[in-house]
Amino acid sequence: MFVSRRRILCKLCALTGAGLHAETPATPRAADRPAPIADKDWYHRYGDHQGLLTNGRFDVVFIGDSLTDFWAYTGRAAWDAQIAPLKAMNCGIAADRTEHILWRIEHYDFHRAKPKLFVLLMGTNNLGMDPPDSPESVVRAILTATRFLLAHNASSKVLLLGIPPSGLEAGSALRTRIQKTNALLAAEKLPPSMTFLPLYSSFVDEKDLWRDGLTLDGTHFSTAGYARLADLLAPKLSELLGSK
Repeated sequence: MFVSRRRILCKLCALTGAGLHAETPATPRAADRPAPIADKDWYHRYGDHQGLLTNGRFDVVFIGDSLTDFWAYTGRAAWDAQIAPLKAMNCGIAADRTEHILWRIEHYDFHRAKPKLFVLLMGTNNLGMDPPDSPESVVRAILTATRFLLAHNASSKVLLLGIPPSGLEAGSALRTRIQKTNALLAAEKLPPSMTFLPLYSSFVDEKDLWRDGLTLDGTHFSTAGYARLADLLAPKLSELLGSK
């Protein structure tokens, strides 16, 4: 069943609502310090994920923020056609920053699901907040997440996705932070069980502008954007799942 455009727009608007700013004010935050969100809906979503992981088996688990979450809405057709057949599960929650994703990763129980591969996309919300986290701190958080996943799921692999463009302005400060973050990730010496897949250049033209039709608002993928993403991911997922 496809979700209406109205519902998608409502979810996009909700990203600036209470759930995004609901942390306890007295609690110091850092991009690489795991922290939950004090929001009932957020815990409900986390609980739903936990239930599926406890009762099912999944070869691929996607973890991230709205860019992952919205596979179930805007990206449903591409997910059903190219990703779901790989026995994939979506653990995305819209508006999550790296610290929220880290908390979820540390609290999910993956032992019954036994995923062969994790697909991780995180950092967009940290780089776009006011004031933003630095690319260096976001990279530390991302690497913390990947190392935790590998340390606690010894037979699994991680496909780390580069951060796609955000905002409609070419060459903006946000775009510069994203590109620096991606460059730092690309320069990391990764273990054999971790693979980095850059995305940014696949969604922009030679002028650093979003390619026509691939975004809803300058940050979130359109249906065509998710189709492009699925085309990029599906061969890599199959390759990683098929290799020893």
